[in-house]
Amino acid sequence: MKIELCMGSSCFARGNALVLERLESLQSEEPGIDIELSGHLCMNECSAGPNVRIDGKLYQNLNADEVVDIILQKKARS
Repeated sequence: MKIELCMGSSCFARGNALVLERLESLQSEEPGIDIELSGHLCMNECSAGPNVRIDGKLYQNLNADEVVDIILQKKARS
């Protein structure tokens, strides 16, 4: 699963710092999670952030738990 985080100052301050932390711990906590994690300086959607792209789909204004829920749901479907 490819996950891209906006690490621009707005998204980082709005919660992607916590999302990053949670995703890093998820990789070690959850067996079978295959995450390709990358960061971007800006996704040009600052007003709707924090921005996270999961397998090409843009998600906005989510907290860390909501991002993890999406990932676990996608894993369950695969």
